[in-house]
Amino acid sequence: MTFERPSPRDRAFTKIVATIGPASEDCAGEMIDVGMSVARVNFSHGTTEDHERRIRKVREAARERMTPVGILADLPGPKMRTGDFADGGIECVEGELIRVRAGGGQAIAGEVLVDVPDLASAVKPGHRIALADGQVELLAEDVYGDTVLGRVRRAGFVGNHKGVHLPDSDVRYELPTAEDRELIKFARHIEADILGVSFVGHGHEIEEIRKLAPDQLIVSKIERSTALRNLPELIEASDGIMVARGDLGVELELEQVPIVQKGMLEDAVRAGKFTITATEMLESMTTSSRPTRAEVSDVANAVLDGTDAVMLSGETAVGEYPVEAVATMSRIAREVESSKRYRHRPRRKLDAHAATFSNATSMAAVHVANALELERIVCFTETGNTVRLISRFRPNAEIVALSPNPKTIGRLTALAHVRPILFRRETSLEEMLYMAAEMLVVRGLADYQDEIVFVAGVPPGVAQTTNVMKLHRIGEEVKLS
Repeated sequence: MTFERPSPRDRAFTKIVATIGPASEDCAGEMIDVGMSVARVNFSHGTTEDHERRIRKVREAARERMTPVGILADLPGPKMRTGDFADGGIECVEGELIRVRAGGGQAIAGEVLVDVPDLASAVKPGHRIALADGQVELLAEDVYGDTVLGRVRRAGFVGNHKGVHLPDSDVRYELPTAEDRELIKFARHIEADILGVSFVGHGHEIEEIRKLAPDQLIVSKIERSTALRNLPELIEASDGIMVARGDLGVELELEQVPIVQKGMLEDAVRAGKFTITATEMLESMTTSSRPTRAEVSDVANAVLDGTDAVMLSGETAVGEYPVEAVATMSRIAREVESSKRYRHRPRRKLDAHAATFSNATSMAAVHVANALELERIVCFTETGNTVRLISRFRPNAEIVALSPNPKTIGRLTALAHVRPILFRRETSLEEMLYMAAEMLVVRGLADYQDEIVFVAGVPPGVAQTTNVMKLHRIGEEVKLS
């Protein structure tokens, strides 16, 4: 199927993260054409050779299109799983008692083994034990030795190596795991832009990972009750958060997830951190060329809630319609972004405690652009910090981020309303403003006589010196004195 590529001015402000897998590695270019901004590689599946090959294909397609695409490397983390069963699984009948024991090997009749060393000390009577990723649920009644006795509250079948969740228990485990540490080295080798941290629960875990990957953005995947309880410290320690609703929907009651999602996005916006909303957003498009109406509403609501990016997982990794899924998500986002309601999405205000030149200049640029209904804020940046500041204030305009640093460009691809472009540094600010204005016209992003806002620093090329805002009409002479 052939898809019409949106014009340069028509791409969605909300970014689309698409997981690259067997179904999509050979159509990465088409997915970029219809709206993919960030390619996710899921380290829980496939080999490092698979990941390296897929990333190479994405980058080749991006270069051909002169469109930057970020790479999100998603670490597997410490996933808890069941052990082996003699018959391949156990049927849990409502009301019966099941023994849950920490350990390996093969379970005996009426028993489930789990790879949770501190199971007996972490689980207390009354705690929930979710097996098979929530398909079966037990309620702990007694603890003795290394065994928890649980009564089946939700019946079902539990097979070998299925996911285990202990939403009420503060389970202790190593994060990053030994596997994570090796994969962090690999992520740095492939020069990933963003590192996704799975099953994180505490801020100090992010600090440990940052020591191993100081040059990458770190996104905390919020998928455990422990992470929710420690959300403020995780937001503080991270560059962004991912609302990972799959595992979160196991740890919480399903009806709680929508409100929790809205609260998390709001908290992150207030803190000035970027956000990704993920899991089953267009799940039916794994096998269907068209989503359900409920899925369309789900994506639309995430955009209205102020998420920076929406993510596709199995839909593009193994689904039958990866390009269609990206195109559909892009159309939904563009439609929502054209609404009046979108203009009232959550925004950050200037914090008096953070009233620096850079913050004040960024906020002023947003206010001016909104008041004059301008379509572009053009920002020169060395590190991307100024662009992130402007993005935090959620302008209605698009932020054209110009940087001579390819790493900076990659790190900006997940931010809503930001279009990162590699741009040569000139010797004077006047020359940079002139060249930037001409570039916008050549790329079809603006016309002569369009009005834009420039944000820059003097002297040029020095990080953290944002102190200039200039209103400019394209085609007129650039004068700063």
